[in-house]
Amino acid sequence: MPVIFKKRCHSALFALMAFTPWLLSMYMLYVFEKDQIWVVETLHRDKMTIAILVTGMALSFFLQSYFLKREKNNH
Repeated sequence: MPVIFKKRCHSALFALMAFTPWLLSMYMLYVFEKDQIWVVETLHRDKMTIAILVTGMALSFFLQSYFLKREKNNH
């Protein structure tokens, strides 16, 4: 397998792993809405939604930063 192809596959895999927490937080909100776990009258629904999204995005950011730092140190 060519080295450049291997590096691109690694980069794509790390990007997918880094975006997983954000995608899971989005999916969790979708399930809450679809299964009507949260209704419009739920107290502090907007604050919990923001907290879930921020947590997922922050975890994704830290994972991406970790992978980029690790990749930079390997070269």
